[in-house]
Amino acid sequence: MDTRKDVQWAFLYFVITVLLGLSLRVSYIADVFFNVRHVTHSHSHIGLLGWIYTILTSLICQHYLRKEDRKPYLILFICTQLSIFGMLFSFPFGGYFLYSIIFSSLFVLCTYWFSIFFLRRSKKYAFIRFSITKSVDTEPECPLSLKFVRWGVYFLIISSLGIWLLPVTIVKAGKGSDWYNSALYFFLHFQYNGWFLAVLLGLLVSEIEHKSLLSSKQLSTTLYCFVIGTIGSVTLSWVGFFDQPLLYIIGNISGFLLLISVYNLYTAYIRLERPALLMQVFLLLLAIKTVCMFLGSFPWIAKEVLANREFIISYLHFTFLGVIGFGVLHFLQKHLHIRFPYWSISLYATAFVGSEALITYKGLAIWGDLPLPDNYYLLLVVLSSPFIIAVGYWCCIIFNKTKDSPTQKV
Repeated sequence: MDTRKDVQWAFLYFVITVLLGLSLRVSYIADVFFNVRHVTHSHSHIGLLGWIYTILTSLICQHYLRKEDRKPYLILFICTQLSIFGMLFSFPFGGYFLYSIIFSSLFVLCTYWFSIFFLRRSKKYAFIRFSITKSVDTEPECPLSLKFVRWGVYFLIISSLGIWLLPVTIVKAGKGSDWYNSALYFFLHFQYNGWFLAVLLGLLVSEIEHKSLLSSKQLSTTLYCFVIGTIGSVTLSWVGFFDQPLLYIIGNISGFLLLISVYNLYTAYIRLERPALLMQVFLLLLAIKTVCMFLGSFPWIAKEVLANREFIISYLHFTFLGVIGFGVLHFLQKHLHIRFPYWSISLYATAFVGSEALITYKGLAIWGDLPLPDNYYLLLVVLSSPFIIAVGYWCCIIFNKTKDSPTQKV
C-alpha cells in the first residue's frame, strides 16, 4: 500500500511544528503578536497528533496493509486530516475553547476508526506477506513485529481514556489539580511510551525476526517485557502528584523490564551484517531515555526532576525530536526508500544536541544554583534554527518525490 502522499502531509505538519516551536522561543527575546499559551497548545497538538500520528500510521499501513485497502483508508485519512486542520486553525486563536475541543474530540474518534480498520485488516495481510506457516492445515502464526504494532494500537486506544477523564477531573477537582494532571499524563505516557515506541519497535523487529538473531522465546520475552513495563511505568507519571511507595515500586520493576527489552533489541540489531547508522542512533537514544525513566523510579531522583520544569521539557523534546525523530528517518529510508543527505541529518543532529544541552543545563542551573548566560534565550533560538533548514529540506525532498535520488544513504 503506497502511502507516499500521506508522508507528505506528515512532513508538512513537521515543518509547522518546528516553526511554531521556534516562534515560542523567539517570544522570550522579542515582542510577539500571538498568545504564547495558545500557540503552545497548537505546537504540542500538531506535533503529536499531526506529525507523529500521521507518519506512524502511514508507515504501518504501508508495511502491513494491501493495495485494496487504500480506497477505504483514504476516506478515514481525509477525515483525520480535517480534524488536524481544525486544531491547527483553532488552538492558536483561542486555546482550549469550543471549536478546538470539538476538533480534538473528532480526532480521537478518528483514532478509534483507524484502530478498528488496522486491527481487522493487518493480520490477514501479514500472514500472506510473511508466510509464517508450518503447513497448510495449521493456523498461521502472527509475526512478532505485528504483535508489537498491534499493541501500539491498543495503547493508542488506552491513551484516549485520559482525554475523556479530563472534563470529569475538572468538574470534580478543578483544572490544574493533581487528578487533572494525572489524567493528562496518563494520555501522554501511553502516547509516547506506548503507541509511538511500540510501532517503531515493531518495525525494527520486522528487520530481525527472520534472521535468527534472537530465538522466538527471546523475542517473545522482549515483547512481554515491553508491554508489561509500559503499562506499569505509567505510575512514574503520577509520583509527582501522589507520593506513594507502591507507585515507586511498580515503576522500578517496570523500568527494569523496559531496560531488558531495549537491551535485547539493541544486541540483536547490531549483529546484523550492515546495521544502519540511523537505527543505531535511535537505539542509543532509546537506551538513554529508558535509563532516565528507570532512574526516575527512585524517590530521591524523581522529586528533584519532577519539580524542575526544564528537565521535563528536555526529556519530552529528547523523546520526540531524538528517539522518535531518528527512528522515523530510518524507516522512511528502509521501507519507503526516501533518502536524506548526510548534511541535512548532521544539521538536524546539531540542532538537537545543541538545544537539548542548553535546556538541560538550565535545569541543572536551577537545581544547583549555577549561573545562566545572559543571552541564554538568544543562544536557544540560534541553536534551534537549523531545525527549520533540515526539516524544510526534507519536506522539499518528499514533495518533489526524489525517491530515486543518488544521494548517499545513511
